[in-house]
Amino acid sequence: MDLSKRKRVRLKGKAVARLNEAIHEHDNYRCIVPGCRRYVPIGEKWHHEPCGSDKEDVIEKGCLLCYKHHQQRESKDGEPIRQACEDHLNELYPGRR
Repeated sequence: MDLSKRKRVRLKGKAVARLNEAIHEHDNYRCIVPGCRRYVPIGEKWHHEPCGSDKEDVIEKGCLLCYKHHQQRESKDGEPIRQACEDHLNELYPGRR
């Protein structure tokens, strides 16, 4: 049984800037929460899903949330936003982990 931890992808500098741009492009610079679609400027970084200790800097785990929904995702009432992120990413990347 292998108990070693899987190395998470963490980018820096220009690589993270390129990823941020790619995520903005795949989400059309808009919050992905159904019914919202607020503009998210390129200066705002994407949201990791899952977040916390399982987050990785990969396109399949990043989506855009407006400030309001990002704050809601981090609150005790964040489950609907988490689910919207999961649904959106699963639609874009079927079979993602």
